[in-house]
Amino acid sequence: MKTINIFTLFAIFFIAVGINAQEPLSQDVRVVREFDPTVSDAMKINSMPDREDTLEINPQFNYRVVGQPLSGTPQVESLSAARLAGQRKGELYPSYVRAGMGNYETLFGDIFYNITRNEKFAFALALGQESSWGDIELEDGTSSDAPLHKTNGGLYLRHFFDDKTLEFDMDFNRRAYEYYGLHTIDAAEGSTVFYETEDGSLTRGSALIPDRKQRQTAFDVHLGLLGQQSDVDDTRYHLGLDYGAFDNYTGVGENRFSLWGNVKLPFGGLALHMDGDVSYNQVNAPKGENEMPALLTFEEREQIYVTLNPKMVIPGEKLSVEVGVNVTGEFSGTEEFFLSPHVLGDLTIAEGIVSTFLGMTGEVRPGFYRDMMEENPYLSPDVLVETAHSNIRGFAGVKGNFSSATSFTARLDYEFIENEHFYVNRFFGQNATSNYGMSNLFDVAYDDVTLLTLSGELLVRPVRELDIVLKGAYYGWEMDVLAQAWHKPEMEIGLRAGYQFNEELRLDAAFNLYGDRKAYNPNEVNGVKMLKSVPDFNLGGNYQLNKRMHFFARIQNIFAAKYYQWSGYPMQGINFRVGAGYSF
Repeated sequence: MKTINIFTLFAIFFIAVGINAQEPLSQDVRVVREFDPTVSDAMKINSMPDREDTLEINPQFNYRVVGQPLSGTPQVESLSAARLAGQRKGELYPSYVRAGMGNYETLFGDIFYNITRNEKFAFALALGQESSWGDIELEDGTSSDAPLHKTNGGLYLRHFFDDKTLEFDMDFNRRAYEYYGLHTIDAAEGSTVFYETEDGSLTRGSALIPDRKQRQTAFDVHLGLLGQQSDVDDTRYHLGLDYGAFDNYTGVGENRFSLWGNVKLPFGGLALHMDGDVSYNQVNAPKGENEMPALLTFEEREQIYVTLNPKMVIPGEKLSVEVGVNVTGEFSGTEEFFLSPHVLGDLTIAEGIVSTFLGMTGEVRPGFYRDMMEENPYLSPDVLVETAHSNIRGFAGVKGNFSSATSFTARLDYEFIENEHFYVNRFFGQNATSNYGMSNLFDVAYDDVTLLTLSGELLVRPVRELDIVLKGAYYGWEMDVLAQAWHKPEMEIGLRAGYQFNEELRLDAAFNLYGDRKAYNPNEVNGVKMLKSVPDFNLGGNYQLNKRMHFFARIQNIFAAKYYQWSGYPMQGINFRVGAGYSF
């Protein structure tokens, strides 16, 4: 009944406004925020301090309290445009080196070398390293070693032709860490306590605690071709061939190939957009004998995804409409096809002040092994997460400007998701008792759910030197089988401000609140363990000594909140980072 009602609402909306869809393409420019010039295709221009986030207005809210151990301030990031507002005047140096230190025995540094862009080529090299050797106190009062070593590097090349750009990227990422989290399994040598495994057999606790060491290593190559036609009546395209290799300390490996592209074909006042992707994914089990058969069961998997998303774009002076479909085929032993609509309407209510949007779409969410291990590093290494499918996601919202210094977005999403995954601690029943032993690994549970999301963002720039951004989101989960949406928050709030005091000094502050969550624990009442909300307050600053040299500092988690991103794994408390950078 809910699905029928949503279809009815969307049908009424587009029937009511559809007559305007045939209006000719407007050549007017509607300004929805103040002009903010950027450097086109800038490649790691970073003579000024890193900012944690851009100030683009969009309805998505993806704040996360930083996981353990906390990342250092400087880090190699993907290519992004540098903002011109607030930068120090004078020559911009294309390369830099930075280094710093912090508590929790942290050392970090990175270097970026960029050959200044010319008419034909852009070339850059990047390398970053961060290591931490600090201890973290667990909830039972014991202290556990929580080392982390992150290494990343990249090579980026662009060759510019008259009307297209050839892209070539290589990236390497390595993260080494340990399973430092709390476990309640009696693993003492000679213990008489036995635990029941999934196959019903009994085993000693020592056979259920994995090696503490773990690492994730990834290597990626991208080859692309981007059309850069300036005429709106020309065909535009972006094509790519990607390869990714991934493995971990346990010996599980994954290889992924992807051939993708998107094309825009204008004709008349309309345009046909065609997005497509063909992906092949293979997961390989560790070679040799399984050293922990009572705990881990490895499998191999091959997946092929074929996706095609055609849509027609119908622009109008007041109303713009997109109509299309999303089609995905999954081939992994059995064939399964997913089909969902793509409908979007954007209506201007007051020119340059406020507009509203309404739409409906859906998507397939493959459970790629690498993506799941990156999402939860403490996921049991033998788990292959299944594919989820968002059947219908309806959304509506409003966006605009209160003034030239204020922009806002508010949005509502309501979606039906089949086979959504949730992370749960892995437990083993203790023989002849009602108690369960908790491992320091995670498993997944699945359910068909509906999700209501209310989100918004407000940008205020009262003066040129001050930026203030407020973000927020509320999540309403309705479960079909599971008792709770494990490890999912009910709300997230973030407030960030940056102030350019003068040409030399920039200050920033951020307050974030991550809502209560629930974790599965059969030893607790009703099987629910509460993970309390956490307030997170950060302060940072950057001092530009001269055109080449700058110093930075940051204090994070000033309230020293004891935060658990995953049950049993506390994050770092109050911590600081200081360092210096040199541009050349």
